[in-house]
Amino acid sequence: MLRLRRSRIVLVLAVLAVIALYHFSSLGGPSEASDVGLAPLTKPNDKSPSSSSPTTLRDAQTRDKDSTNKESTGKKTTVKEDTDDLEDADEPSRKTSPRPEPADSPDESHADVDSDTSASPKTPDSKQEADVAEPKDVINITKFNGEPAAVAHFPAEPLPDTVPEIHSQGRFEVIGAEDDGMPKIHWTQLPEHFPVPTKSLIPLPTGKVKALPKIQTSKFPEESSDEKGAREAKLDTIKKTFAFSWDGYRKNAWMHDELSPVSGKFRSPFCGWAATLVDALDSLWILDMKEEFEEATKAVGKIDFTTSIRNDLPLFEVTIRYLGGLLSAYDLSGSNYRVLLDKAVELAEVLMGAFDTPNRMPMTFYLWKPTFASQPHRAKPRVVLAELGSLTLEFTRLAQITKEIKYYDAVARITDEFERWQNHTKIPGLWPKQVDASGCKKPEPAPIARFDHSASKGPGYYNAQSPQILKTGNSTLSEKEGNPKTRKAAEKEASDVGSSRNSREHDIEKRQISDSASAVETEKPKPDCVPQGLSSPPGSSWEDFTIGGMADSIYEYLPKEYMLLGGLEQKYQTMYEFAAESTKQNLLFRPMIEDEERNILVAGQISTSGKSSSSRDRTLKAEQSHLACFAGGMFAVGARLFDRIDDIDIAKRLTDGCVWSYEMTPTGIMPEHFLHVPCDDQKECTFNETAWYEKLDPYSSRRGSRPSVSQVVLDNGEDTAEKEGTKSDKPGSKDLNRDSKAVTTKSKGAGDENSDSKLLKRQLGNVENDEKLLKYDEKDDETEGEDPKAASEEAKSIGGKSEDKSEAVVEKVSHKGEKSAKEKEKSVEDSQIPTSTTTEEESEPLAPVVAAYTPPPIPSQEEYAQGRIKSEKLPKGVTRITGSKYILRPEAIESVFIMYRVTGDNYWREKGWKMFTSIQNATRAEFGASAISDVMSETPLPLDEMESFWLAETLKYFYLLFSEPDSYSLDDYQYRGASFQEAQVKA
Repeated sequence: MLRLRRSRIVLVLAVLAVIALYHFSSLGGPSEASDVGLAPLTKPNDKSPSSSSPTTLRDAQTRDKDSTNKESTGKKTTVKEDTDDLEDADEPSRKTSPRPEPADSPDESHADVDSDTSASPKTPDSKQEADVAEPKDVINITKFNGEPAAVAHFPAEPLPDTVPEIHSQGRFEVIGAEDDGMPKIHWTQLPEHFPVPTKSLIPLPTGKVKALPKIQTSKFPEESSDEKGAREAKLDTIKKTFAFSWDGYRKNAWMHDELSPVSGKFRSPFCGWAATLVDALDSLWILDMKEEFEEATKAVGKIDFTTSIRNDLPLFEVTIRYLGGLLSAYDLSGSNYRVLLDKAVELAEVLMGAFDTPNRMPMTFYLWKPTFASQPHRAKPRVVLAELGSLTLEFTRLAQITKEIKYYDAVARITDEFERWQNHTKIPGLWPKQVDASGCKKPEPAPIARFDHSASKGPGYYNAQSPQILKTGNSTLSEKEGNPKTRKAAEKEASDVGSSRNSREHDIEKRQISDSASAVETEKPKPDCVPQGLSSPPGSSWEDFTIGGMADSIYEYLPKEYMLLGGLEQKYQTMYEFAAESTKQNLLFRPMIEDEERNILVAGQISTSGKSSSSRDRTLKAEQSHLACFAGGMFAVGARLFDRIDDIDIAKRLTDGCVWSYEMTPTGIMPEHFLHVPCDDQKECTFNETAWYEKLDPYSSRRGSRPSVSQVVLDNGEDTAEKEGTKSDKPGSKDLNRDSKAVTTKSKGAGDENSDSKLLKRQLGNVENDEKLLKYDEKDDETEGEDPKAASEEAKSIGGKSEDKSEAVVEKVSHKGEKSAKEKEKSVEDSQIPTSTTTEEESEPLAPVVAAYTPPPIPSQEEYAQGRIKSEKLPKGVTRITGSKYILRPEAIESVFIMYRVTGDNYWREKGWKMFTSIQNATRAEFGASAISDVMSETPLPLDEMESFWLAETLKYFYLLFSEPDSYSLDDYQYRGASFQEAQVKA
């Protein structure tokens, strides 16, 4: 019978496994299937079948197959078609064609087109959308057979956030997904759930373009023929370094995201769309590698942006690496390679689905597959600041080229929300690292009742589902809505308990119970969502503010967007200047370094609760990060662009701070991030070694004055061994934590030497037993006069083994030394507990006396600090290397390049060349350049990673630093980290 039951269980599990496997395969993977169970973002009162998820898996499979296999009948889509191309191939006219029909086959819709014969991109027609646009409170749902479904009408109030937060990663590699042999699912154009009527779209600013101030200086030093030759030799070395890494990628990782430069393999952490190839297109053009550019451009035509190996698209990473790379190459090449614009539009159409939310704030990790894209969604209540605020340049430039204002509308709405919020954050002018973009304010929790709590989480925990607890005399009434039995029983219990009271009091209590229960039943439910703009994430009492990682590019893009729009949108200048002033007041500090003449600055991080502006409410984290090194270039551009001349000095000090960070390490490369000792004054800062040691060892005073429990016991044992055959009459000594205990043992018929040696043995043994003995001491006075046998049993349980047949005698020594020696001896005699009649001759042999343990001395603060400095290789003034790797980042050299173009000072070229040689020596690998694990090591371990920005940004800025100053001037081109675009809209 037992075997039969087991076989049934195995059979049931096997059936469940088959069902799960079928479920996962139909949805494209387990991670995708896990989201199917998420409730759709619909109103609770909506019962329309069109707003629910597909009823069968076969419907989902049919839809997905329709997107990959062309059917012979050729069904029409629900979107109106128009095959008219743009009138001008190089400069599309303002008259645009409507949304194209989703292609059934990627080979037909994305054919490999040469630059001179490619067709114009088909972009949706905003005007035509207006004719069929639904109201904002209408959600269109498409059935999974491709036919239009009924239109579900929902109330205009925001929808509740029923989809739980999914923690995604920008860099995430799907192992084996590219060669799994499974049929690919393709993105298809779907009706929007929350469309914006054409009349409500935010247009590009119009008017006469302003004459912007010059950013580059005109006073570059003249160079001799020898200096020119040396500069060109450096330029050639940088170009060869670039070509070496590009060739390694071309041979070993072509059409994949990244090269593994040590092993010669590849990886695809950014959707598998050849991130390095697309991201480095503009660098190929700038370095005059035209043949490689032509080859790469043809390869771009083979990329299919309608499918991906990832279930979610990291909106920020895809935008800066792919969309920015395509548009930059299109601009730099004179708009002669139309395939670049075609692919940019194709990708942008996919990404626009991320903005289809109730408040038009995007989902930063977009579930693009039709199974999920067909459902309404909401932006998350906790998103990274930079990922939300760093989309403006790419979508604005695409709107300028295609004349499609919907691209600008998408990012302009985000900017408007940040502008409204900027003066209302916990540090006005700056935004916290994480943002609630859901547009939905959660209701405040109900007041915590006195007796309403979870037993597992304590009385301070409020559980909205727990019953209301009411007090009735000496008992409680646990009352749930609609439970008359419980109510009746509780009332009866209350009546029995309160029978001694008079009837009037009892009637009052019953009436109170009835009124309270009625109040619970008639309480109106609070709304699930209260509309709001951008705000702090729920439950964030303390927030972090920085211009470094997780925040950097939102500030960087403000002056650049102002330039790109030709100065026609004033809010970008206003927002930048507000942020710049707040940064100078709150985030910048001068680090304490040995070279006191070098006045450098660092942008740190502030944590605050926002309750007050006092220093107690704000904590500065004196951290310097490589990502924050862009700030020097940003302040330099803002100083020229907005006539903030004083900020030039800020820009110099910030950039030089990053240069110093390169020079302080054994490899000559700056760590990812590390901690400083901040100076109290930015003007005067003397290096103080004592202050540095205090930061390295802030707990030295506690460590030197707090002996451990084992140390206390050992010290007592040492004193006992020195006074064999005698009893200690020394008054008790004071300890920081508790009173010291003097413990002695006296055997019946044995001498003091025997008892003391046994005590010493126990003291040098298990410290746990000694702690139990100390606890037993405290009970000694309380147990006097009790049964001796019971006391003996307790002494045995505490003192450990009882083979020695000794009598445990415990004496408590007064902390103040008030007892005399006679009183102590009398106390010992009175507390003797007979445990055995064994004579001295019959007792076991004594253990040898063990020498007292002498612990090593506690190191002083100076010794401890010097030990850390030596082991961690800390430069003077640095307290901890919190991130020691280098992943080929460009931010520092970007600011060095900008400072040279803004000031014309050769100091920046000299520092830049030292940085280049250090990076080349430490990162050179067999097939390219590799990230390294520890810049503090003279022989760092390569990590076998080469991110796309090594070719797209780092080497590009090194090359431009040593190019002719008028080559790609900052007044003619708008640089955007990984790419260059035209500086402003042409008049």
